[in-house]
Amino acid sequence: MLNPLGIAIGLLIIILFTTYYLLQRQIAQRQQTGNILRQQTERECLVSQIAHHIRKSLNLEEVLVTTVAEVKQFLQADRVLIYRLWEDGTGSAITETVSPDYPCILGQIFPAEVFPREYHHAYTQGKTTAITNVESDVNSCLAGFLKQFGVKAKLVVPILQEVREVRETDNSESLQPSPHLWGLLIAHQCSNVRQWQSWEVELMKQLATQVAIAIQQSELYEQLQQLNAQLEHRVQQRTEELARTNTSLRTEIVERQRTEAALRHTNQTLQSLIAASPRAIFTLDLHNNVKMWNPAAERIFGWSETEVLDQPNPIMSAELEEYEKIKETIIQGITPPSVEVRQRKKDNSLIDIMFSAAPLHNSEGVISGMVAVVADITEQKRQAQQVRFLQSVVVNTNDAVLITEAEPIDEPVPRILYINEAFTRMTGYSPEEVLGKTPRILQGPKTTRTVLDQVRTALFSRESVTVEAINYRKDGSEFWVESSIVPVADKTGYYTHWISIQRDVSERKRIEQALRCSEERFRSLIENALDVITILDTDGTIHYMSPSVEKVLGYRSVELINQNFFAWIHPDDFVATCYNITNAIKNPDVPLPVEFRYRHQDDSWRTLEAISQKFVDNSELTRIVVNSRDITERKRLEEVRLALEREKELSAMKIRFFSMASHEFRTPLSTALAAAQLLENSPHAWENGEKRSRNLRRIQDSVKNMVQLLDDILTINRAETGNLEFNPQWLDLEKFCRQFVEEIRLSNCSGYVLTFTCDSVAWCKTIEQWQQAYLDEKLLRSILGNLLSNAIKYSPERTQVDFYLKFDHNQVIIQISDHGIGISTTDQNQIFEPFHRGQNVRNIAGTGLGLVVVKKCVDLHGGHLNIVSELGHGTTVTVTLPLA
Repeated sequence: MLNPLGIAIGLLIIILFTTYYLLQRQIAQRQQTGNILRQQTERECLVSQIAHHIRKSLNLEEVLVTTVAEVKQFLQADRVLIYRLWEDGTGSAITETVSPDYPCILGQIFPAEVFPREYHHAYTQGKTTAITNVESDVNSCLAGFLKQFGVKAKLVVPILQEVREVRETDNSESLQPSPHLWGLLIAHQCSNVRQWQSWEVELMKQLATQVAIAIQQSELYEQLQQLNAQLEHRVQQRTEELARTNTSLRTEIVERQRTEAALRHTNQTLQSLIAASPRAIFTLDLHNNVKMWNPAAERIFGWSETEVLDQPNPIMSAELEEYEKIKETIIQGITPPSVEVRQRKKDNSLIDIMFSAAPLHNSEGVISGMVAVVADITEQKRQAQQVRFLQSVVVNTNDAVLITEAEPIDEPVPRILYINEAFTRMTGYSPEEVLGKTPRILQGPKTTRTVLDQVRTALFSRESVTVEAINYRKDGSEFWVESSIVPVADKTGYYTHWISIQRDVSERKRIEQALRCSEERFRSLIENALDVITILDTDGTIHYMSPSVEKVLGYRSVELINQNFFAWIHPDDFVATCYNITNAIKNPDVPLPVEFRYRHQDDSWRTLEAISQKFVDNSELTRIVVNSRDITERKRLEEVRLALEREKELSAMKIRFFSMASHEFRTPLSTALAAAQLLENSPHAWENGEKRSRNLRRIQDSVKNMVQLLDDILTINRAETGNLEFNPQWLDLEKFCRQFVEEIRLSNCSGYVLTFTCDSVAWCKTIEQWQQAYLDEKLLRSILGNLLSNAIKYSPERTQVDFYLKFDHNQVIIQISDHGIGISTTDQNQIFEPFHRGQNVRNIAGTGLGLVVVKKCVDLHGGHLNIVSELGHGTTVTVTLPLA
């Protein structure tokens, strides 16, 4: 009989052993899971470490060396290398780390047979090779090759790069990515055979991906450096071209301004001579009789016009030797030099005069007499010394000059006798507003009494004095002035005048005050901030700029104080930047970040990212604090990409141009060549008058088409460069249009109905008035020829083309309508681009230049061009041109 106690003890022992076994198994599983997690963490750390190093460094060699070293240490392999595949199929180990006991293969070049090209495709698709035992897992040839390097097991992972290839589709070209086998990441176990784990293979794949990223990153960096160098070279070339153009334009502008000033001066001089000249002006015929005598001549010499008209010249007798020489020179058509003589007036008193004469031509261009200009220089000579003195003062100083009487010192104080232009610019007062008044008009509430007393004391002592005081302009604004007052005496030593030289020192005073305030107010700011901190007024005046501006923009902060912050902003960014920065005053709780370009000291542009806030201090003025950061490098990379795209677009446009031009020239040349060869090789065709004429017409038409194409290209080029000639003249527009329509009918309009309608308006007084228009005939022919040619060419035969001409007030309206194929809405948006043709033109001949030429010609006239078209229903083109 079984003992129940023994059974129970047996069961208990079995349960305990079972529990112990399960616990040990669970502990072993957890340890295995922990090891797997630790290995996975270590792998992720290794991949992350290498990826970080790749992002941190652009040195490809350094990245590859670090990668193979880390992999060798992590996998505990004997050798890790990167095998580079070259274009000719050969390969070499460009990076290697190997244990000391085994040979180094770094730099060795292996023939293409080591890694045949038929293996490339499989590795390109992501194949990896894990060999546990070289002697048993590979062929004997490869095993022998690997043994010379001591390899017993190896792991091979491809390094792939994505290459974008251009592939043509039905209607366009697209970039399709395709993998490219750059090289191999290889791990060797030389000490013993090795069973490669799946996580080790996965790790090698991840590291190969990171290496590929590093390679692509390095290649992109090299490409960016090359593009940057090319772009800088192009910018330098464009800058030099712009500088030369700017210099030429400035020279031309200066010359035009000089010419305009000379014309205005000449016109004013002529009017003054005829109407109110202080000089005597009269005309003489060849018999020395007076024909015209102006009021100045009567005032200078005393004879009235009635007394001398048609009488011998009373100023210079015909017997005088000087007059005879002048007359002989005049008859030869030469203007003689001026003569300075002393002559008697009607009252027999002597005066000094300057006699000048010039030939006088009649309506037929024949010399009929002379015009004489006589200046009384008696007073001029007397005042020459005083005039030279005043001119010397005015010419040799940029400061304001004020001359007053010497007396009285006290009330009502000396009156102002003279001011120069610098005084007007400084104060706003014109000479008419201050002459005869006293210098007190410049004084105001803040003019210091002490300074005025100092000036008064110096005046009484007839001593020079220099003072600084606050004066007031005409508009009431105040300014600091430094005045140097000196007395002027005549030959006898009597003091006749005071001369005051005044210099506006407001800027200096304001800078001094601003610098003192700035030093006290902004001392607590962080001077070494990396960002540029600026404090400015609402009008942009800078009151503080942190020293970091020298690192970012090259300016010393002291140079920018009291300058306008917005003056260095790029014109294209000016409006948005001003609004966002000044918005801090209106909405202090809503700061608006803004990006803008700012001029560097070396005249380059830096892109800044800024945010502004209202500056709060004890000042009564409202100011803004701006925190700016240089983001030029980030923007530069984007601009490089955009510049590359623009270059591609320009290249495509050139290719399209040469393709279209070649095609359009080939067709007429082929036609002309075929006709010429037919006439040359076929005597019958030459003897047959009809065939000969037909072939000659073909040659002529082909030449005309080529000439028209060249004319269109030249017209567009001249318009783009500003060299298209514009020579308007008065035209009988209705007659011109009717003749032009008849020419079109006789040339290529046999299968179409071409109508012409002219409409006048009631405002015209005569038929001749509304028929005349001030237009360029050559450009008008180009406009009408292209529009009528298009209307006929793109319309079915036996359809009607309408030409409508209307005179409306100060403009003429030309409207041409057809019932042809029309223009789609999509094509209308690009219709004025050179060589663009509608998608529905099919095999109709054309260049895509006609409407471009029309647009250029209409713009040159200052007119407007409007096109209304519906696909399949025809097109209406309306040209509006000014009549004059």
